[in-house]
Amino acid sequence: MKNDAIIQSIQILLNEYNQLSSHGNQNSKDLKSIRYLLNQSIREYEIPSSNWHVSVAARDLWDSLTTDSIWNYHYRDVVSCNNLQQPMSVELFRGASKEGREKELFPNDSFLFNELFHEDHVIPVSMILDELINKNASNEADIKTILDNMHICVILKEEDRKIGRTTGRTLDFNQTIQNVYKLNKISLYVNPNTTSKTTP
Repeated sequence: MKNDAIIQSIQILLNEYNQLSSHGNQNSKDLKSIRYLLNQSIREYEIPSSNWHVSVAARDLWDSLTTDSIWNYHYRDVVSCNNLQQPMSVELFRGASKEGREKELFPNDSFLFNELFHEDHVIPVSMILDELINKNASNEADIKTILDNMHICVILKEEDRKIGRTTGRTLDFNQTIQNVYKLNKISLYVNPNTTSKTTP
C-alpha cells in the first residue's frame, strides 16, 4: 500500500535526520535536504476520508456549478460547469495572488479547481513534521498516529485569503477550527457528504 511505503520512507529519513542533528549539525545542508524530503513525503500521505472536510460556502458554490463530486478534483484539475443554469460572477485567483479577479462563468464553461477552491491543511504540514521530530517517532505505529492527525478542508480561495498559514493553529483539530475557521466566520459541513452544517 502507498501509505505503508510512505511511512517506511519517513522512518528512514527521520532516523537519518536524528543522527545528523545529534552531532550538532542543525544548519547543515544535508539536514535541510532531509527536512525537505520529509515535508514532501508527508504531503504524499493519503489522509483518511474521515479527515476531509468542506466549508459550507465552498460546497454550496460547487453544487451550483457542477454535478460532479468535489472529492474527485484537486489542484489544477479542469472543472466543467455542467450544473450552471445561468451566468454567475465568481472571484478567481491565480497561483499565490492575494487579489482575485472577477469573472463571469456561463453554463458549460470550465475553470481550474485551484483558481476557485483551496485544499487547506488545517494542521500545517510543518507542525506535523515538527511533531514527528520532537516526539522522536521511530516506529511505524507512532509515525502513522501522527500522520493520521492531518486534516484537509476544501474552502473557497477567498476564504483562504482570510486565514493565516500558522496563526492560531495547533495540533488539535477542533481547537484550530475554533481559533481560525469560526473566528473568520467559516462554517463547515458536519459530514461533508450530507447537508448538515455547523454554525459559524
